[in-house]
Amino acid sequence: MKGIILASHGKLADGMMDTLKMFSGDIQQADAICFLPGEDMKEFLDKLEKAIDAVDTGDGVVVFCDLLFGSPCNCSGKLLGDSRYAGRVNVITGMNLPMIMEYETARTGGMKVEEVIETGQKGIVDFNAMLASR
Repeated sequence: MKGIILASHGKLADGMMDTLKMFSGDIQQADAICFLPGEDMKEFLDKLEKAIDAVDTGDGVVVFCDLLFGSPCNCSGKLLGDSRYAGRVNVITGMNLPMIMEYETARTGGMKVEEVIETGQKGIVDFNAMLASR
């Protein structure tokens, strides 16, 4: 089973992990890391490497990042060029709760990255428009 890392600016990752636990209970091989004000990229990269090493039991890790080209994404991307992490880490940006919940419940079956992204996209709905069309 692949590990899960939630990575964000501020404490978004902590909040999303907390919410995920509300639905899924205790989550194995998972961690949340936050890029906090005053922290530099090297500190965050060190936290990211430690988190990946902690949750990877041999099947790899999916890192969900909050923002494309934000610091958590850029640090995660930097690891993809490192032979210790290449091939063992997948990075998905634009994380949202539907995609993370779906992945958590399906990750033992090896859910594909494309399916994770599709779930996240389907979770974005104009609720007013949906109600008006009924």
